[in-house]
Amino acid sequence: MRPAAIPPAEGQEAVVDPMVEVMAIGLSLVTGLVIGIIAIVAMAVRREDRQYSLTRQAPGAVARGVRRLTGVGLRDVTPIVVRVPTAGRVTR
Repeated sequence: MRPAAIPPAEGQEAVVDPMVEVMAIGLSLVTGLVIGIIAIVAMAVRREDRQYSLTRQAPGAVARGVRRLTGVGLRDVTPIVVRVPTAGRVTR
């Protein structure tokens, strides 16, 4: 003979461990932050591409931040200045 099924107690709710709640909230925040950073980088890169501005100063604060984040600095297209150690003159 099979034992009778125990009916759920009335008035009781499922209890979630507080640590699980903290981890879920933290994971949500980190995921949102990563998605936000990727979106900002994508928009700034697209703006730089449209304006062909990698050889000039960054067009705005967001573009400057993205350049710093991605390691892309100002692209210098001028010749390098070389200092001659014996004469002390600057030549180009």
